[in-house]
Amino acid sequence: MVARLSAVLMLILFFTRSVPAIDSPTAEANRPPWPTRIDGVEIEQIHGWFANIYPWKYLPTLSTVFPVRSLWGRPNDYQSAADIAAQNQQLAEYGSGADVLEYSANPDAPDHNHWLRTYFTNGDRPFFVAYEHVFGTRLIPDNGAKDMSVRYNREAFKADIDAIVRDVVIPFQHRYVTDHGRAVIFLWAAGAMYGDFASLLDEVRATYPVVFIGSVGLMHLQTDPSALRNFRALDGFMEYGLYAPTYDEMTSTYAQNSGLWRRTIRGFQAETGRKYLFIPTFQAAFDNTKFTGGEGNAPMYPQSRGEVIHHAERIKEEFGTVYDPIGPFAVFSELIEGAAVIESQCVSDTLDKRDRWVGCGTGRLEILEKYFGS
Repeated sequence: MVARLSAVLMLILFFTRSVPAIDSPTAEANRPPWPTRIDGVEIEQIHGWFANIYPWKYLPTLSTVFPVRSLWGRPNDYQSAADIAAQNQQLAEYGSGADVLEYSANPDAPDHNHWLRTYFTNGDRPFFVAYEHVFGTRLIPDNGAKDMSVRYNREAFKADIDAIVRDVVIPFQHRYVTDHGRAVIFLWAAGAMYGDFASLLDEVRATYPVVFIGSVGLMHLQTDPSALRNFRALDGFMEYGLYAPTYDEMTSTYAQNSGLWRRTIRGFQAETGRKYLFIPTFQAAFDNTKFTGGEGNAPMYPQSRGEVIHHAERIKEEFGTVYDPIGPFAVFSELIEGAAVIESQCVSDTLDKRDRWVGCGTGRLEILEKYFGS
């Protein structure tokens, strides 16, 4: 388990290192050709917000959001299939249209078996994967930014996509989210893939019926030409998380930079002739102080419910102009960074205060349902 948004904030995106000459994971040879089209659920036909869910344990001592027992029956353990069934019902009740599943293709990770046991055959909600390409990977280094000019990393990335298509997309394609018949894969920290990542994405798309939506760090707009070249090779954009010293500053910076990024997208489209998706992100809060012991970024909570409503309204008013009218993406069950919108227990740590609105219970869900519900 990794503190995601805080890792993005601290990640060194560009570095060099020597790479040992070892064999890389490879996609299986002599495989029959992949289908050219996936008969899934088209992303532009989905109504409602996207719930980002996780195959991680709920550890109360590290968490700043405490889910109710009806959705997470066992503290210090994973969600069960029964928990997921109850979660599916709540997500539908509050207008969520699809799930985004945290998923590591590393065979040493438990993710696939967890989702097979609890999710893939449990309900019919549309979903796509948030591919874990930064931490605990088969690429090198296993944790951190990756040089995608290195042959080993290119082959390992292809092997991961091969596994995702083979083990997730094809078997469950009736639920899998697609964009014009190609399976959507979310890269939650696309800026961590440096070097010649662009040509690798082209190679993968030539073999597999996939598209890549990436989080590109809009709170700090990228100007490096090599990074922009890699971002241009993506098929769409959606931020994983948003952070600023204050909640209001987060809202205004995200709105302003989103407008600037839409302008950049128009430039990409003129250069490539391709259409890019731009899906917004809703951020309820940020607080990973239990995980970090108080080091790192200070907590970011809205001072009032009105600040969260303002954030939602700023997103909603740009549907169809800055953003495509899809989503937004919201963290649902990552519990250690304080952003999860899952129905939560109201305990002393999570009660609203005079200058801090947490929205325990269903407070965050109610705002999402009002502004973005299906």
